[in-house]
Amino acid sequence: MLSLTPDTLTDSGRQAQHEISEMWALYLASKGGAFSANAGTPSALWLASERARWPMYDLAGFYLPDGSVPRVLRIAPTTPGIDQRYEIVTQFLAAGSHPSDSASAIIVTMTVYAVHENGRWVLENALPRKTSGWPRASVGQINFFHEPGLVFDPAKARRAAAFIDSLASAFDLSRPAPLDYYVTSSVDEALNILGLQFPVKYGPNGAFSKPVNHQVFNGMPTIGEEHRHELAHVVMAPLLVGSPTILATEGVATWLGGIEGVDFRGSVRHLAGYLAAHPKITLDSILESGSIPQFVKYSGGAVLSEMLAESGGTPALKEFLTAGPGTAELRAALVHLLHQPWAAIMSAWRTSIDRLLPT
Repeated sequence: MLSLTPDTLTDSGRQAQHEISEMWALYLASKGGAFSANAGTPSALWLASERARWPMYDLAGFYLPDGSVPRVLRIAPTTPGIDQRYEIVTQFLAAGSHPSDSASAIIVTMTVYAVHENGRWVLENALPRKTSGWPRASVGQINFFHEPGLVFDPAKARRAAAFIDSLASAFDLSRPAPLDYYVTSSVDEALNILGLQFPVKYGPNGAFSKPVNHQVFNGMPTIGEEHRHELAHVVMAPLLVGSPTILATEGVATWLGGIEGVDFRGSVRHLAGYLAAHPKITLDSILESGSIPQFVKYSGGAVLSEMLAESGGTPALKEFLTAGPGTAELRAALVHLLHQPWAAIMSAWRTSIDRLLPT
């Protein structure tokens, strides 16, 4: 369903468009519908330099819902009259949709590029192209990229670099490899530079990271260069073996770096407000229920992190980060680390929230 008409291309361009269309279809089919899980699965159809640079090389594909149905909108040269690099724009529809059904809901629109490598067409991420003209600065181990119009804050950058060094030292980890940190005006722009456009707009309200790639994307310009929560994820990635729980991984990151624009103490205040409005919610509820808001799980895990730090220091936090994969294993780990039965831990967790509020 290409929007580009053949007479707008040279003969070589029409041939290239055909070859790229077939190559893109082959690449998508190779994922077997599991786009996110296979975003790092090696493929000779992707640019070799990007596969070497990023273990999770398909930066946009990681966010595609599994089973979604592709509908190609456009395969066109990025520069009219020059057929050396092509833009591939594809809509992804809900699982079970038919590409020809115009009424199907669009989940996300994705853009990647096709370039020549060793005499054949391969795929390339949108990120390097979309940020090629962005201002950049390096401080310590962090390479900062700023959306044009945003002002670089060197003081925040220095604090961020010092934070990752101190965190690595505290957890007895090697100094992290250089990481790329993108500061954008919104979550939507952070997704856009990856080649993703969602129907829903998120605004300047979040951030995300790809620890395996040493990448942070901060769509909260008020925080800018110092999003400690996401930096903590990158630094502590070597500790996350097995199948740790979100309560642990996000809890420790929230304890270290806050969440949703507030620090750890602020997250505790938000948690306390939620518990006051929902008095039946317990630590067990947070562990078991899938309907509990995300910030409650993160903040609840942060309070557990504070308890573990007080009880057993960094070694206890390290064990917490490897607890899992299920709630039974997590409870058993906490009983062992806090030296209390589970009922006492639930009570101590609630007491800790009340104790932390005045500070």
